[in-house]
Amino acid sequence: MKFGLVLASLLACALMQVGCGEPQWTENGPIAPAATAKPHVSSTAFAYVNPKYGFCFALPISWKGYTIVTEQWRGLILSSGHVVNGPQLVIRNPQWTQATPYQDIPIMVFTPAQWKQVDNVEMSVSAAPIGPSKLGQTSRYVFALPPRWIGFTDAAGTQDLESWMQQNRLRAPCGISKPQPSPQPAAPQPAHQPSN
Repeated sequence: MKFGLVLASLLACALMQVGCGEPQWTENGPIAPAATAKPHVSSTAFAYVNPKYGFCFALPISWKGYTIVTEQWRGLILSSGHVVNGPQLVIRNPQWTQATPYQDIPIMVFTPAQWKQVDNVEMSVSAAPIGPSKLGQTSRYVFALPPRWIGFTDAAGTQDLESWMQQNRLRAPCGISKPQPSPQPAAPQPAHQPSN
């Protein structure tokens, strides 16, 4: 069983590098997020809000001016060899340059059905022996960090970002809180009638 899983993971890695298969991301488009409130962030942070997928994420204040790079993750259905794709949003530090790349924050976006396949080890999305780590979810999407997303390269800012990520998590849905019902005045009590 372990040998088959390792072989399937290696095959997935090879297919991801070759880029075979048609994209299988078949969402009907973005959902209109419910009314949201701004998430609470400290004076050392600010919020990245993604209205397309309905999540937000606290970023260090030094990341103001970040860019979003849209990529695709590739997965392999282990039982059939079928290739599946989905969106991956990369939040990039504003200090990033070709000469001095900074550590990115890649966020994989799955449908709940795709996540179930990943979670049940029916679909491999990496050659790593571990799967992605779930960050949060809405009713339509599941968000995850790829395995080995940090420290795999010599990017600048890795240690600071790793520490930041341990304390700040993605919120999905973003800042939605149910309004508390306003207290209702007590119903007037009937006046006490003396008995005859």
